Amino acid sequence: MWQRIFVATTIIVIFNFFSCSSGIKLQFQQPAQDHLIGIKWLVVAPCTDTDEATLMCNFITTFIQHTNYFDLFDRDSFSKALEQNDLSYDNIRQGDSLNQIGKLLDIDGIIFSELKILKILPDEQGIDKIEKLVWTGEYERDEDGKIIMEVSPSGEKNRKKKFKLQTVDQHYRIRKAKIEAIFQLIDLQKGSIVISRESTENYRSDKIIEEESQKLPTDDEIKRTLILYVVQNFLNEIAPKVVKVKRIIETGNALIDSGEVHAKAGRWDDAKEIWNRAEKIYPYDARVYYNLGVACEAQGDYELAEIYYQKALLLSPKKKLYQKAVQNIRKIWQEK
Repeated sequence: MWQRIFVATTIIVIFNFFSCSSGIKLQFQQPAQDHLIGIKWLVVAPCTDTDEATLMCNFITTFIQHTNYFDLFDRDSFSKALEQNDLSYDNIRQGDSLNQIGKLLDIDGIIFSELKILKILPDEQGIDKIEKLVWTGEYERDEDGKIIMEVSPSGEKNRKKKFKLQTVDQHYRIRKAKIEAIFQLIDLQKGSIVISRESTENYRSDKIIEEESQKLPTDDEIKRTLILYVVQNFLNEIAPKVVKVKRIIETGNALIDSGEVHAKAGRWDDAKEIWNRAEKIYPYDARVYYNLGVACEAQGDYELAEIYYQKALLLSPKKKLYQKAVQNIRKIWQEK
């Protein structure tokens, strides 16, 4: 019996050793920009100038919903709240009463967009010199001078045409369009513009051969493509990036281990809450500070993550895991 217990204990120890040394893969959300940390609740200002501008606002709303990070405040409710407090979107654009609006509705930020230019340009036309098989007007003949017959895919017998390679003109067109849009993200809690971008993109189709049957993109299709492009670029700039990295979660006692369960499930707030409690009970345990550093890194708070990693390293200066954690977080700062 004691042999079985010894074997089972050995297996557990070996398993824990290898699982810790190899680490676990964690999915982190890294904020796209430092000054966007803390901005979660957003509202998209209405666009009513043109149908295309309205479409752009609708795309922004749709993309934000699919980031799985930002929360959208209902635009109609926001507009009514502004009216009830004698405020308007113009007040926000002009920088008036921003803190008042943010505190009143508990909104972190608002996105303004403006479609300055969206137009279809005249088609570019041109001629290419190409080599092409051209019918000579004659038919292939056999050695006896008789016209050779061939069977078509439909089963009909036809005279076999004689072709020759010839340089000919090939006419083509290229469809072109242009878009210019402005995007602004205003932090209502701080009362400042945190992002202001002017996006200009040009559309240029492939060569469309006039002699061939090709489906031409319609004006509406081209405009929609351009709007999607600039909106996607803007959202890529403000939305957090999901990355997968390998990090080790320190274990050692029941309280610290319970935080690991939440960390593996991606519930970083819950994990931090447990490790914050552990910090009060074990103020000199480097593992607690290291784990808090991992949690902060996972949530994109790199500054606080480095502070916690440094605390762990001060308590255990020879531990390579903590040395590596400090190096990693500093590398992230340099890349940003």
